[in-house]
Amino acid sequence: MNNNPTERVPKGEDIVLFNGRIVTLEQSQPVVDAIAIRDGRIVFTGSSDEARRLQPETRAIDLKGRVAYPGFIDCHVHFWRSGLMEQMVDLRGLRTIAEIQNALSQRAATTPKGQLLMGRGWADTVLEERRYPTRHELDAVAPDHIVYLLHLNGHSCVLNTRAIEWLNLDPTTPGVEREPDTGKAAGPLREKIAFSSQGKLMTLLTPEVRRRCLSIISEHSVAGGVTTVHCLEGGRINGDPDVEDFLAHQADLPFSTLLYYQVMDLERILSLGLPRIGGCVLIDGSPAAHTGALYAPYEDNPATSGPEYHKQEDLNEWVLRCHKAGLQIVVHATCERAVGQMLTAYENAIRTYPRSNHRHRIDHFYFPTREQVWKAAQLGVGSGVQPYFAEIFHDMYVRRLGPERALRTHPYRWFLDAGVVAGGGSDSFVTPVRPIWGIHAAVNHFNPEQRITPLEALKMFTWNSAYLGFEEYETGTLKVGKRGDVVVVSDDILKVAQQNIKDVSVETTISRGRITYQA
Repeated sequence: MNNNPTERVPKGEDIVLFNGRIVTLEQSQPVVDAIAIRDGRIVFTGSSDEARRLQPETRAIDLKGRVAYPGFIDCHVHFWRSGLMEQMVDLRGLRTIAEIQNALSQRAATTPKGQLLMGRGWADTVLEERRYPTRHELDAVAPDHIVYLLHLNGHSCVLNTRAIEWLNLDPTTPGVEREPDTGKAAGPLREKIAFSSQGKLMTLLTPEVRRRCLSIISEHSVAGGVTTVHCLEGGRINGDPDVEDFLAHQADLPFSTLLYYQVMDLERILSLGLPRIGGCVLIDGSPAAHTGALYAPYEDNPATSGPEYHKQEDLNEWVLRCHKAGLQIVVHATCERAVGQMLTAYENAIRTYPRSNHRHRIDHFYFPTREQVWKAAQLGVGSGVQPYFAEIFHDMYVRRLGPERALRTHPYRWFLDAGVVAGGGSDSFVTPVRPIWGIHAAVNHFNPEQRITPLEALKMFTWNSAYLGFEEYETGTLKVGKRGDVVVVSDDILKVAQQNIKDVSVETTISRGRITYQA
């Protein structure tokens, strides 16, 4: 199996971009007027006059003073699943269970009876009722469908009665909320049982829905200025048809991709010839679902500090095997106790079997201690982070952790000061593939002590993410020999008022010398 699909994509146009302010992120030539691309690679950076003389027959694009950067890289995208989410009923922003019921009722009216009816994006923390819907409330508006509603946090869901019956769900399974009077499943599921149930329900998807997944998220990505995506796929559906879909169409996507197969099965990874293992391999859950692993109890639920997903000795053994096999390891760990477990496992592996330049990752990594940040830097552990979370989930962090602990969520100033390479990501489907929104959030962090500069935030979504994917010699900056990955924007992120960065828009995306998006 060819796992380097970039070699098989059609060659790009010969393009000259001139008369602009092109930020290269290269120290030798930080800003140039023009850039020339031939056969998908950069062949020149410099003055407009020189570029036009170099390639007089090529397509010339006058930037008219506009700004261009290296193409954005999103280093944490659930790619196939994001396309699926766009086909679900959008429940984001709804404030009552009655509004959720109304949205489901409208979709049920146009969906054949007996089929899967999916919704996503609701959150109990913003509903007036401050709770999850029940199966009976879903039954009231869609009794003839199999209903599955994914929480905004991605770690919990609600099912109606038909879905529970189809799954033959055991109500005593950990993570199943039960009705106090009957002992039956009430509808809400959390963490492991939510993921396994989701995987089984996804087998009910129609071929038409599956076909549209990759094309939908591709359109969203290029509109966001993205030229490389780290795609976290598989691991939750029997047979992993989403991975099969992704591999079958990987070379046809309008940007470069890196596959992160979300399994712990080392032999499977080696048989596919992949250089990395993991993605969202869960070491803990999410504080939104009270399943992020803390050292002290939750502020709003003192009965728990989050479950333990793995024994330390099991993690140590798995990490050591993968590390010795020469793989890059990527895991999901949101909170301090889980982060501590992974740092212990990485340190054990590196000490037992010294290996430089491993570039292991702890993705999310958004509620560590400061000592853990320094330990990650010492070990050479990087992270795929989601700055936009700091903006949209701030209230949830305060509610779950309390105002004092919430101040150290998403500590990007700590990361950069310590030397941790933090690449920018969206965690799409959780938030959209919009790097400019992530840059804005990192610069305007709710905690002034954790704010970073616009240049540092821009590097998160360019060079830093390229480094995490072992692609810093291919992309991430604009330099002769690198891929022709460029994004043209409406204003300079490095110069606009920081509170207005979110208003900068993508005008043109060029990936490997091909124009993939124009506003």
